[in-house]
Amino acid sequence: MPSPPNAHIASVAGSLRGSGVAVHSVPGSPPLTRAVYEKSLRSLASNEGALRDCGAMISSLGISVLPESKTRPLNSQVLPLALLPKPFPKKEFEEVWELSSVVDKLIDGLTTHPEWLVEQLQGVTEADDFTRRLVDICREVYIDGGRDHSKDIRMYLLRQDYLPTTVGNRLLQVEVNTVAAAFAGIVSRVSCLHRMTTLAALDGVAQFTLPDNKVVNAFADAIAAANRVYNETYCRDTHDVCMVVEDGEDNECDQRFLEAALLVNHNIAVHRRTLKQLAQQVCVDGKTRVAKIPNIIDPNRMVEISVFYYRAGYGPAHYVDESCWDVRKRLEESVAVKCPSVPEQLAGTKKVQQLWYSDPSVMTLFGLTEEEADRMREHFAVQVDPSVAKETVAAALKDPTAWVLKPQREGGGHNMYGDELVDTLTTSSNDELKQFVLMERMLPAPLPCLAIDTPASREASRVVPKIISEGVSELGIYSALVMKGNHT
Repeated sequence: MPSPPNAHIASVAGSLRGSGVAVHSVPGSPPLTRAVYEKSLRSLASNEGALRDCGAMISSLGISVLPESKTRPLNSQVLPLALLPKPFPKKEFEEVWELSSVVDKLIDGLTTHPEWLVEQLQGVTEADDFTRRLVDICREVYIDGGRDHSKDIRMYLLRQDYLPTTVGNRLLQVEVNTVAAAFAGIVSRVSCLHRMTTLAALDGVAQFTLPDNKVVNAFADAIAAANRVYNETYCRDTHDVCMVVEDGEDNECDQRFLEAALLVNHNIAVHRRTLKQLAQQVCVDGKTRVAKIPNIIDPNRMVEISVFYYRAGYGPAHYVDESCWDVRKRLEESVAVKCPSVPEQLAGTKKVQQLWYSDPSVMTLFGLTEEEADRMREHFAVQVDPSVAKETVAAALKDPTAWVLKPQREGGGHNMYGDELVDTLTTSSNDELKQFVLMERMLPAPLPCLAIDTPASREASRVVPKIISEGVSELGIYSALVMKGNHT
């Protein structure tokens, strides 16, 4: 990833996890205060010409979703987004940006120790069948099967999410996403839009910087590097990767931007398949362990796959039957690069991330220096195992509004709050509680947000603005890493 901008006063990072494509500063202009930001936001919201430009730019950039992607792929709809990025303090922004390489190193250290992952997740598997199935594959391939993952080609496309809180300007880490880190393609387009609106609203009005954002190219470069190392390692000559997707994926535009970067920048073809399709189509050679799938136009022509990039497989619904679990294991046994591999996916579970907080030795055990571990801890909220930390559970029952109960699932839609949190903590057995992480609820620092009124905009076929008085934005830091042995 590129270095943070060496500019002054403030950084403007954006909605949809990142914004900006270049550095821009205006010496002599006043600081970017909340009052200046709100005034500029309202001016933009009331300017029909500027809103018309926003609509045309959004359409031109393809910032959209495909709600009926299987049957009506030309029926795109505008994606919910902010028209003006949210300001972040420069110092805090650069701290977490620079921390991304430390997080990469920790995830790789955990990934190459599957025995430890299996041991730590044993309690979770007793109550969570989805995690149990992943742990079973990890054990069968890497422990019982004797495969040394530290010698494999490993690829990481990560997103680390942070929330600005009301405690000073502190950015707290929400989670690290090790599987299907979404919006890498979309944010690069949103950055262009935000550059246009920020220059229109704030140029000459306040000092600011726009951090560089070329995430989709960085992800494509990493996949291309993994493809190159695969060819060198196994004496192959392939330029084909497979993106494992959900059936009827509405966020396909985001994924296609990455495909376009691979085609244009690296001449690498992307083949999209669901787990069910792979279960029916993939062939893994018994001797070489090379994986091949049929070409979509000519099924008689088999295509060798160097990289399987998972944009699905992170939830039970993606495994529609037993064949999907079977093919996940078969792909894990192949020599193709997996992003994520099963150990990498397990390294990103809520339970393992909870251990970073509750067991200070974990981070240094897997490769971090004390200084690096301390830097990460500065951004942690309290998070514990509710089957063990009874004092923290009592605190949560006393004030449930200050806590969140998180299962081992990607995304925040599965989290429990309030009455549901109390009910789960009081009615679950100790063994059942092992599948959860009890986390301090972060108090976000709200700021007015100029967003698109998505239903009204879709109906009117133009941008209909909506000011959200208490808008909350996460900051997502993307990173990419390819490893073989101890070498990047």
